Amino acid sequence: MSSLKDIAKRTGLSINTVSRAIRGQGYVSEGAREKVARISTKLSYQPNRAARSLRSRKNFEIAVVSLLGAGNSSGDQLLMEKFIGIKRRLSASSYEMNLHFLDMESDSESLKLELLEDIAGHRPSGIIVIGDGKPCKSIYRMMEAEKIPAVLISYDVIPKMDCVYIDRLMGVRDAVHYLAEKGRSRIAFAGFYGICCNRIRGYRKAVKELGLKEIIFSEPSYSCISSINLERIFHLGVAMSRDIAGTRITPDAVIAYSDYLAAGLIAGFHDLSISIPEEMAVIGFDNRELAAFTSPGLTTIAQPNFKAGELAAEMLLGKIDRLRKRVSAVGVPMRLKIRSST
Repeated sequence: MSSLKDIAKRTGLSINTVSRAIRGQGYVSEGAREKVARISTKLSYQPNRAARSLRSRKNFEIAVVSLLGAGNSSGDQLLMEKFIGIKRRLSASSYEMNLHFLDMESDSESLKLELLEDIAGHRPSGIIVIGDGKPCKSIYRMMEAEKIPAVLISYDVIPKMDCVYIDRLMGVRDAVHYLAEKGRSRIAFAGFYGICCNRIRGYRKAVKELGLKEIIFSEPSYSCISSINLERIFHLGVAMSRDIAGTRITPDAVIAYSDYLAAGLIAGFHDLSISIPEEMAVIGFDNRELAAFTSPGLTTIAQPNFKAGELAAEMLLGKIDRLRKRVSAVGVPMRLKIRSST
């Protein structure tokens, strides 16, 4: 098994410099940091967390709690990307990630409380909570009351709580501006009130800036979207395509709530002989794998989930080491992944 001494010998750096680089604490030049990372990977270096814990009397484990509901009970690509971002940043500082799931549909209140008490009882160095709403805020407050540093990966800024959020509002706003630059003047949004409020706000912000007419398709019967599966969302997209095509002034572009809804819109427009992108440009949201396989390929607003996870871990490590003293919210910008649908 390789050691810090082995890495120091191979890199020509001091053991102290190697230690600082691996822990992510203290000053280390970028060149030295990259050299240590390369050699430690080559030597398959694994820090001895048990020894570190004994020396420092500190637990080098981070609890990551994700809430499961009907919409994501079978796992989710976007959630996994957040996990990977968290894992890689924590590993670089020799922390271990322990995953915990709260099933909001099945678990009783007593089971949920028992799990949280068990997490707190193991005294992790910190906790990252993925999600939004009252349950996540309650977990954050409970852990902070137990003197366990906490960070949220949320959907928006949460006052008085440390959080990382993906800036969905600006993502949709930028997509509308992109369509306008491409010559589109009747730009619609297809989504669901109540669960995509930031996206709708971003859309409204953009059309107001551009002086365009607001066109939103959101039927009341679609408001139950959080309790249905992805296949159902696709079929709702097909149904919405008929609503969009049946309006007096048909839009020449539409931004969808999600990639699955956008895929349904594309299928519906094909059935209606509406050509994409010549007659109708379509933009999705998320950049899921299926976006590359629609016909035509789907332009989408990509969620930087890996980056969000990485930044949440970075923020938490700062709290653990008491480098962060003020509550903060960090927004992660989205970007357009351009494909043939626009």
